[in-house]
Amino acid sequence: MFTCSKSYSDIPFAHRQPHHAGHCSFIHGHNWSFKFTFGCHELDESGFVVDFSDLRFIRNWLVENLDHAFLHNVADPVSQKLAARFPEAFRPYPLESCSAEGIAQHVFHAIEPLLKEHHGERVFLVALKVFEDAKNAAEYRKIPSPSGESQDEFAQP
Repeated sequence: MFTCSKSYSDIPFAHRQPHHAGHCSFIHGHNWSFKFTFGCHELDESGFVVDFSDLRFIRNWLVENLDHAFLHNVADPVSQKLAARFPEAFRPYPLESCSAEGIAQHVFHAIEPLLKEHHGERVFLVALKVFEDAKNAAEYRKIPSPSGESQDEFAQP
């Protein structure tokens, strides 16, 4: 398998970890970065896994959905109340888990069909590493099982 990666940096958004015992339970933000790893079994006619200039749709999705958004867990009633009470102050983006791991999984599954739409079956998403800052990151990937089916996998650096 051949792989290549493309990174997108400095996408500001906030989140809140309602079950965290410390300061992460408060709304706070980071300038997030995303590193996408793409794979293929046969290179294209230019010798590429994927032409980086053909990936603008990923940056567009990140900006349209996450830039200056407030990511919160779907089951977090405090965040829901805040977003409902102050709609002019929040750009809510609810997801199952707004941890770095949950964000990696969510964005992976959001981008995967867009990649197929733009590049067909030849290129596939191998992994997505999400950096909440220079020191902390989480990675989500799909790995083939012995039966040949894909399985979800979380990994941390």
